[in-house]
Amino acid sequence: MSVNIAIVDDEEIIQWTLKEAMEKEGYNVETFENGKNFLEFFKEHGADIVFLDVRLPDSNGLDLLPEITRIDPETIVVVMTAHGDVETAVTAMKNGAYDYLSKPYSIEEVNLLIKKIIQTNLVKSQLQHYQERLESHFSQILGENYSIKILREHIAMAAKTDHTTVLIRGESGTGKELVARQIHFQSGRANKPFIDVNAAAVSGTLLESELFGHEKGAFTDAQKQKKGLFELANGGTLFLDEIGDLDASLQVKLLRVLQERKFRRVGGTTDIHVDVRIISATNANLEQKMKEGSLRKDLFYRLNVFTINLTPLRERRDDVVLLAKSFLDEYRKEFSKENITGFSEDALKLMQAYDYPGNVRELRNIIERAVLLETSNLIRSASLPDELKKNIESVEFKSDEESSKTKSTEKAVTKNETDEVEKVEEQRVDFKLLGDDKPWHKPGFNFKDYIDSVEKHIVEEVLKETGGKKTKAAELLGLTRFALRHQMKKHGMDVD
Repeated sequence: MSVNIAIVDDEEIIQWTLKEAMEKEGYNVETFENGKNFLEFFKEHGADIVFLDVRLPDSNGLDLLPEITRIDPETIVVVMTAHGDVETAVTAMKNGAYDYLSKPYSIEEVNLLIKKIIQTNLVKSQLQHYQERLESHFSQILGENYSIKILREHIAMAAKTDHTTVLIRGESGTGKELVARQIHFQSGRANKPFIDVNAAAVSGTLLESELFGHEKGAFTDAQKQKKGLFELANGGTLFLDEIGDLDASLQVKLLRVLQERKFRRVGGTTDIHVDVRIISATNANLEQKMKEGSLRKDLFYRLNVFTINLTPLRERRDDVVLLAKSFLDEYRKEFSKENITGFSEDALKLMQAYDYPGNVRELRNIIERAVLLETSNLIRSASLPDELKKNIESVEFKSDEESSKTKSTEKAVTKNETDEVEKVEEQRVDFKLLGDDKPWHKPGFNFKDYIDSVEKHIVEEVLKETGGKKTKAAELLGLTRFALRHQMKKHGMDVD
């Protein structure tokens, strides 16, 4: 790691000794005997660490501290003082110095201090990078649907206040935690912790200890004192997911925190005051839970100060393609599949027709799987889950009346395949399609069986017409090669 160090001291022996020791460790070192020369260099080139003597020929080192900070606030300054000059050291620390060295000092002491500085700043840099990634990741909620535009407005409103409790309601997979993080990172608490906990994932007793902490000896396994999530989130945000499943005994303690901003650890006798913003979320019917008595009304009203409702993906299908493309960009980079540039027309058709019971989370998982499976430069329908293909069958069937061509190609079937298709044709039960004869009025009518028979009959008729050539049959039906093979396999026809 390249570290640039400046030594400002008028004693040549100190300059030489420190420079030699530091360069042995691989650091880049510049030395200066007075403040004027150092500042001229520093303005031009900067430095990561400055070892600054207090007594210089042309100035007092402490007077240089504000100027160094003004030029580069990230520079670390270590002040070198005479032995026992504690007052000077304290003043230096108050004025922005990172640490001080009291003369005489050992080279080992200097090296340890430099390593400590590097390690501290490395951690700081990593935390900053992580924070930036989080803020970037949650910087926007994708979607052009009107409901998403309203959602963005509500998030901005909620973020303007640091204390108002927020309740996020929506089906599983709609992005409740994403919204909670968005509120946190847009608020004045952005530089403080964001801690999430799933109330349904931890049992009541354990969750109490997780939320509020415990004192040593509070229960059998409490070998030492433990801070709870409320303490760890102090100054920041605590996100309580699945709040509708919170144990009744914990509802009382949570209500107290919301009302008084204080609590006691398990087994504790002292109140602990905290400044934490509560954001909760649920996919449950909280009104019904109140009627049943499993949710306190007073807690509900405390949590339900500002409510944000999330729209399921099936009600904003116009955002499916936008979200899918975003997830594609993410996973093609992660899996080093930059050659995948988009989706085939058939794949888009499948994705737009699906209802997504798992919402955005399900769509993300579908795209991740598709990127892993895909071998071409487009995500094709073959790489999508069967659930999507089952859902589209009726849609494809309707579109068959409107479309008769597709780009799929396939080799002609053999003579044996043709004979087999004709054999199945001979065994077919004859019927009319939605003509004067209305089969649903007949005893024992089953809609699914009837539709299956219609699909099978059409496939058989087209294959007979094309002499068993599946490429031509797919073109006439407006299906992809995969879709045709799927239909044949579904109805027990030989696809080889």
